[in-house]
Amino acid sequence: MFKSFDRPVKCKEGHLFTTIWMPFGSFKAVRLANYRYQYCPVGHHWTSVMRLDQNLTDSKTLQKAAAVHDIRIP
Repeated sequence: MFKSFDRPVKCKEGHLFTTIWMPFGSFKAVRLANYRYQYCPVGHHWTSVMRLDQNLTDSKTLQKAAAVHDIRIP
């Protein structure tokens, strides 16, 4: 479902989407420990986002996150 560095995330408002989450870098977000500050394509706002643990998240939520992907290239 998720490729390479694509990760399901949830923004502070609760919107679910997929973004590129690389361990040691970020081209389109500001890294803040376990959070990132970036644009939410679902709510059309700038906010903090956090990764969803794919092992602890139900498949319905993961499918909802996979349905929307932010921009591929910054």
